[in-house]
Amino acid sequence: MQDFRSKVREYYKPYYKEGDKAHLINHADDVCDLALRINKKLDEKLVILASYMHDMFNAKNRAIHNELAYTYVMNENDTFISELSAQERNMVAHAVLEHRANFKGEFYSALSEIISSADRGLPDLDFIVTRSMQFNHADANDVYDHIKDKYGTKGYAKYPKVYQEIFSEELKAFHKRADRLSIDEILEIWEKDKKCKD
Repeated sequence: MQDFRSKVREYYKPYYKEGDKAHLINHADDVCDLALRINKKLDEKLVILASYMHDMFNAKNRAIHNELAYTYVMNENDTFISELSAQERNMVAHAVLEHRANFKGEFYSALSEIISSADRGLPDLDFIVTRSMQFNHADANDVYDHIKDKYGTKGYAKYPKVYQEIFSEELKAFHKRADRLSIDEILEIWEKDKKCKD
């Protein structure tokens, strides 16, 4: 399976080349790692494909990147998509369409729930702050607003049932910490991360 994953990664890597620092190929790697960890019953090939395709158009159009990926999966016959059955294609297409934190509907399949869960990442606020600072060009005020709006107790980020089951206690602590987060703490986390990378 590692060989398949490597081939998929290399094939879709060019789509991530122009992404912002929070949406490069390493983000797809992280999503794939966590999705495979969460997955209990689906074909791993589908999990890998959806992981590497979910943000492939993020650099092209952030607002509708999930819709563009859905259209791609439904209409293209690239090296990997051409090998899928009609049912598998629908599952992968809906997984990339439904992965965003603001998705409000019912998931098309377990694959959608897995990819959406994996895209949330581990409930690690330091990681979320660092990633948000990368995306927002180190604007701590924007990151503060973003984290409160998305990750606080009343935030809009949807956590699929499978995610809530796996990370129940961690998620409670994560929300509470997000609620208490200050701009000074954001800057401390950012500086600490920069020092670790130096």
